[in-house]
Amino acid sequence: MSNVYEILQRHPMLLTANSTIIGSEARFPQGWSDLINAQGVHIATPDLLTAEAYRANADAQNVTFGVPDVAELHGRVVIVLWPKAKAAGQAIVSMLSQVVDRCYVVAPNDAGGKSIGSAVKDLATEAGKMDSARHCSLWNVQLKKTDGPANWLRMARSFQAESLSFMTLPGVFGHGKLDRGTALLLEHVPAPAHGKLLDLGCGAGVIGLTMKSRVPALDVTMTDVDAFAIRSAELNSARLGLSADIFASNGLASIEGRYDYIFSNPPFHQGKRTDYEFAATLFRDAKKHLTRDGQLWIVANRHLAYEEWAAEAFRSTEVMVQTEGFKIICASDPK
Repeated sequence: MSNVYEILQRHPMLLTANSTIIGSEARFPQGWSDLINAQGVHIATPDLLTAEAYRANADAQNVTFGVPDVAELHGRVVIVLWPKAKAAGQAIVSMLSQVVDRCYVVAPNDAGGKSIGSAVKDLATEAGKMDSARHCSLWNVQLKKTDGPANWLRMARSFQAESLSFMTLPGVFGHGKLDRGTALLLEHVPAPAHGKLLDLGCGAGVIGLTMKSRVPALDVTMTDVDAFAIRSAELNSARLGLSADIFASNGLASIEGRYDYIFSNPPFHQGKRTDYEFAATLFRDAKKHLTRDGQLWIVANRHLAYEEWAAEAFRSTEVMVQTEGFKIICASDPK
């Protein structure tokens, strides 16, 4: 259950058919979906889990999954669920400043809620705290008007991985830099000579597209739960001229068929919480999507006991590299 929705329930005047909530939070308090349905509030979320949770309990026509199109928000009341990455929240507010005069921002206090005013000071003429309850804060932010078209590419950052140039949109894991775990995998693991490769939780597509650049004959699929990641991967695929099948999936849920190789640098944090569900589910279900001789390659922080989990589902599990606080695990021959 999420407290950010509970504090919004205290302000029903903000929740009308002219309201849009932008953000990611799939845990609903009692009565929240009924309220959203009754008032006709529009939900715009870049998080597939949030979209699926709403669609299971609310009018699907009022739920949009994807990179938010702020051009459609003229004249609307906009509520932002502050993301865990401060830069991503600032990017959303900056984009909104081109189409609306104010927005409302809500966040847990331990995830930046107390300091929203400071976080948006360069983007606002005024930011006042409206409410503080359930360990969350709700802010009314009067925005500075900015010029130019509302284009997320203005917020993109670029970086190099080997000889390739990648870009990321705000909120994507490792925004504007190559994370060290992925770099170690690319350094130590050669591209397969042939076959089908799945980059699961692909982020900007660094692993899948780098492998494709090394061996163009590879059949590469890349998926992620985050719309900003999917858009970044699509842009990088087009910019680099490296074809791949790219779509949103909650882990393996939308994956069909079998692959010779599955690569993943799985997340283990949800906000402030440690969450191992993605990795645990991956080890358990990977065998359904691997060929007979298929391999699962995982990047993990060194302290995570992923090789023990892998050994429960695979007959062969080996830590191939262990350095700089990371390890690379190869699992094969599923039980």
